[in-house]
Amino acid sequence: MKNKVKALLLISLIGGFTFVGYFSLKKKEIPQKKVIAVSMIGETHDWPVGVAYYAQQEVKEVAQQNNWEYKFIISADTNEQSAQLIELVEEKVDCIVMLPMDGASLKTAAMIIKDAGIPLVIFDREIPDFAPTATVKGDNKGIGIKTADLFNGYFPDGTKVLEFMGDTSTVPQQRTDGYDETINNNFKKEQVGYTGWQREDSKQLLQHWVRDHSEQEIDGVGAIFTHDDEIALGILDALDEYSIKNDGNKKFKNLKVIAGSAGSKEMYHRIQNEKQYILFSLTYSPTMIKKAIRIGEKIIKGEDYEEVTIIETEEVNKYNVLEYLNENSPY
Repeated sequence: MKNKVKALLLISLIGGFTFVGYFSLKKKEIPQKKVIAVSMIGETHDWPVGVAYYAQQEVKEVAQQNNWEYKFIISADTNEQSAQLIELVEEKVDCIVMLPMDGASLKTAAMIIKDAGIPLVIFDREIPDFAPTATVKGDNKGIGIKTADLFNGYFPDGTKVLEFMGDTSTVPQQRTDGYDETINNNFKKEQVGYTGWQREDSKQLLQHWVRDHSEQEIDGVGAIFTHDDEIALGILDALDEYSIKNDGNKKFKNLKVIAGSAGSKEMYHRIQNEKQYILFSLTYSPTMIKKAIRIGEKIIKGEDYEEVTIIETEEVNKYNVLEYLNENSPY
C-alpha cells in the first residue's frame, strides 16, 4: 500500500513539474519581431533609382533603431510588384510602404493588403478610388501652378508652349491640371506626347515634332514645359545637336525658357552653366521617401501620424542652384 502511495506521489510531482515547466517555457518565448516592408519600382528612369537608394538607407535605419526586421523589394513591372505585395501579405508583415509602378494596375493588390488589416503607406503615385492608411507625395499640382506662374512672369504677352508629359499616371495629370488652371489666357499650349520619363524618348519626340512643323511654327515656340528633369535634359540634348549642325545658331529662334522638375544633379549643373536658355527645376526630391517610411514606423508603434503629407515644391534657378546641389547624391 505504501509503495502505491509513493508511486502516486511521484507521478503527481512529475506532472506538476511538467505543468510548471510548460508555463515557464511559455514565459521565456521571444516575441516575434515587427517587420516593416518597402516596395519600390525598378529603373524606369533615374528618379526612382534615387528613391530606392534613400528608401533602403532609411528602412534599414528604422529597423536597427527599433530592433525590427525589414523587407526591401524592387519590382520590374506591375505584375511582379503585385505578386510581391501578395507575398508580403502572406508573410504577415506589420506595414508596407509602396511606390506603385502604376496605381490603377495595383488596386487589386492594395485591396488585398487592406483586407488583411496591414497598414499601407502610398508614396508619390495615387491608386484611384482607394484610401490607403497614409499618403506621402510631392506637390504635383503645385509644380504645374509654379511653372505657369513663372511663365506668366517671363512672357507678359503670352507665347506658344510645348508640353512633354511623363506617363499616364496621376502624377503628370496633376502637373498639367495645375498649369492649365494658372496660365494666362494669352498662352497657347501643345502637348507633344508622353515620354515614359525617358531622356532619349524625349529627345526623339522633339526631333519628330520639328520634322513635322514649319520654321514659322518652330519659331513661334517661346517655352517648353517638361514633367521631369530627365525629360528636360533630353530636350536639351536635341537642342544642342541642332546648334552644332547650325554652326552655333539656335533651331528654336525664340525659345527662351525650359522648365524641369525633380532635382537631378545633372540638371542642376546645366542650370548653373547654361548660356542660351533660362532653365529652372522645381523640387520633387527622392528623399521624400524617408518621410513615408517614418510614417510607417509611427503606424507600427501606435503613434499619431499624418494621413496625408504633401511636400511643397521650390524653384531652383541659376541664382540659388548651389544651395540645392549635392555632389554626393546618386541622382
